[in-house]
Amino acid sequence: MNKIVRIAILGLGLGAAAAAFAAGDIRDNRAWVKPVKGEKFSINGYTMGKVELYGYLGQLRDDEHITGVVLRSGADEAQTKAIVSSARTLEIEAFQEDGGDLKKLDTSAPATPATPATPATPATPATPATPPEGH
Repeated sequence: MNKIVRIAILGLGLGAAAAAFAAGDIRDNRAWVKPVKGEKFSINGYTMGKVELYGYLGQLRDDEHITGVVLRSGADEAQTKAIVSSARTLEIEAFQEDGGDLKKLDTSAPATPATPATPATPATPATPATPPEGH
């Protein structure tokens, strides 16, 4: 009996530790992402590229109901763009850690340059068919 109780307590303790570890980078309904060299990111003990991060953030949005993502300090421009793009597509907020404060990143759709419309070419008038002579 004691052995069963010990195993149950150990199992509960490991489960609680795993849940605390997994939730370590989720605070205030935001995922905290650490930039890593080479356009990689680290969150909850996992290192991943921008495509994997996008999928993971989508899962967190659906399962954990995150409302935003925070990019920790040290990110380069490409990493910041990847976070903004993911947040825009997932319709969540994006922030960047700025010292002790959070700076909101603009996730509005990027302005696309207007392409001038191609002018329509005038239609060439059809030449009337001339009846053959003698008819």
